Amino acid sequence: MAQAPIYVLTSDKYLEALRPFAYLMEKYWNPQPVVIVGGFSKPQFSLPPNFLFHSLGGFASFPLNKWSNALIKFLMVQPYEVFGLMLEDYWLTRTVDVEAFNIASAYMDQFHYVARFDLTGDRKNSGFAKQYGTAGKVRLVISDPDSQYHCSLMCALWRKEHLLRILVEDETPWEIELNGTPRLRELRDEVIVLGTEDPPLHHTLAFRGGDSGKLLLDELKPEDVDEMRSLGLLKHWGL
Repeated sequence: MAQAPIYVLTSDKYLEALRPFAYLMEKYWNPQPVVIVGGFSKPQFSLPPNFLFHSLGGFASFPLNKWSNALIKFLMVQPYEVFGLMLEDYWLTRTVDVEAFNIASAYMDQFHYVARFDLTGDRKNSGFAKQYGTAGKVRLVISDPDSQYHCSLMCALWRKEHLLRILVEDETPWEIELNGTPRLRELRDEVIVLGTEDPPLHHTLAFRGGDSGKLLLDELKPEDVDEMRSLGLLKHWGL
């Protein structure tokens, strides 16, 4: 079974972050997945051959408070039902457990009532998760619908039909998490959110707080920072 694709949402303001993102993906995710980037202006730099860029139109039409509009538009033209969703500053910090990723993807293909499958420690560490059996080697946890950030945008697999059910227009990413959580909670009798005891994927948030002018690299390996600096991947930020 082929790996589920990875969708990455970006904007002109954060476009340069795709360079370190792609570098760390190539280093830590093997075999490489198909990565479909939803953005606006086409990057003026090369991306790896497994990356595809899809323009959503003019950047000015999608200010931050219309971020959800861009996501909805992007999802409506993509054919995949199950996919990983990331942002351009979700930079990998260690090797991805691709076997566990594929098990999670296959699980979602089989059980359509799984709306979201957390790939990080977000649900496990929420304090409101319970054991939910196993799928192959993957030890599952189930998220309490009443927990905070039940609709977190930390890296996860999503089922398209359920994500579209909880998205509304004119929301920022943070509003999707905060306002989307009660909307997802209302579907508790129809869908579930899962995670794992052993997260298959670890990433940092390079722009914590949404500041595109300042990188926070403390969670990256020093050798990765040094390599990216030597390759000129951080020069946009004066590094």
